[in-house]
Amino acid sequence: MSDLPADLPSSAPRHGPATMQDVADAAGVSRVTVSKFFNGGASLKPATRERIEAACRTLQYSPDPHAVSLVKGRSNLIGVVLPVISEPYFAAVLQTLEQEAATQGLQLLIQSSANDPAREAAALLALKAMKVAGIIITVVDSMQNAALLDSLAREMRIVHFDTYLTPACHHVLNDNHQSIRLLVEHCLARGRKPAYLGAPHIAFPSRPERLESYLDALRAAGLPPCVVPVAEEEHTWRFEAYAHKYVGQWLAEGSWREAQIGALVCATDRLALGAMRAMREHGLEPGRDLLVCGHDDLSFSEYLHPALTTARQDVARLGRAAIECLSLPDDYFNARRPYFERRLPAELVIRESA
Repeated sequence: MSDLPADLPSSAPRHGPATMQDVADAAGVSRVTVSKFFNGGASLKPATRERIEAACRTLQYSPDPHAVSLVKGRSNLIGVVLPVISEPYFAAVLQTLEQEAATQGLQLLIQSSANDPAREAAALLALKAMKVAGIIITVVDSMQNAALLDSLAREMRIVHFDTYLTPACHHVLNDNHQSIRLLVEHCLARGRKPAYLGAPHIAFPSRPERLESYLDALRAAGLPPCVVPVAEEEHTWRFEAYAHKYVGQWLAEGSWREAQIGALVCATDRLALGAMRAMREHGLEPGRDLLVCGHDDLSFSEYLHPALTTARQDVARLGRAAIECLSLPDDYFNARRPYFERRLPAELVIRESA
């Protein structure tokens, strides 16, 4: 049976997708009224809105978001640009962003930069052409697109998620100093001096901030730091292979024994995964011979052997904060509060690896 109220006129048989005029005819209103409905017309009577909604359900009609954006000059679309989409952390971020955006009546357009400045620029320009309401971006660690980002920020709101080029921007980040300090202090409380394995050169400011936090914590404890040597110029998202390679070289070199290292703090859970394989290949049992800590609490972390001690980022709150920034009115910002700035603490999750 039709979902239309009984007093609505029946429409003639259609060929092809329904149009806005079909909705107007079925609801017994003008096309202008239907257009006003889709553009958020608050002046429409409840009965009129009900008739239009019923007609849309029956005709299975939804407006072309690009056409709506042309009329309004801005859409309900939010652009999201991430370096990788398959990475477990960013998959969790996307899920949170989609859920939160839906509560605000927003939809996401997702682009991947593949950690390439040229692809990042192309993604940003494509989103600009689609007149998105704003952009959430995890930027590539390169200044190549700094001028483009500055230009776009004068046209729309851009929220930097997990990374930024400079702190003078809207940003939502994990509190990297707090989270690494949690892990280092936990190892020290267990009577184990930790070494540190940083991430490849792909993310700013998390990479230098996490290293700085490790160094500060060791100095505060009166201990010399021990950082696993890596090739500084290496840019890769293959974290497991990266950790396996450099931790294996470090263990083979042997200086960690002389330094009385009893634990390894890794900048991400994926690094910890590669590090634990390298340990086993050198006859060491993770969680016994060397404690191991990761960072992020990815979905696989509790199912490793041993289950991974880690710092859990509050991805849900981070995602909500990013959408909140895009939803704030322009007059929220002023000379004393030019930017939306959120750094959220992590939670220590203790498991068998430490």
